[in-house]
Amino acid sequence: MGEPSYVYVFPDPKEKCLNLLPPAEMEGRLMKLRQRALFDKGTSQALRVFGEYSEQVPLDVQGRVRIKDKLLKFALLEETVVMIGALDRVQLWSPALVPEETEVDQTKLADAYQVLQL
Repeated sequence: MGEPSYVYVFPDPKEKCLNLLPPAEMEGRLMKLRQRALFDKGTSQALRVFGEYSEQVPLDVQGRVRIKDKLLKFALLEETVVMIGALDRVQLWSPALVPEETEVDQTKLADAYQVLQL
């Protein structure tokens, strides 16, 4: 993620976790969406919904963030948080909800490589 002074935090649409994106990643995505929103009512409305459930949070001098209670409640985050890197973002999980993997699943990994075209 580099050394940004802030990050974007939003709930994952498919998992009960939060996504943290660095400014460069999020702003690139938003620029594309803003261009579409000028001409598409659905995109414009979706951006409003996304904005309602996301936030831009500053990092303090120790790299910590303070996330809204509404988002913490969504992801069931309390005292202990598990951070999982996901290439372009970091995900915050409740320890009780982290998908447990005790060994490398090569089939799942091969499928991921194929989807990502790596």
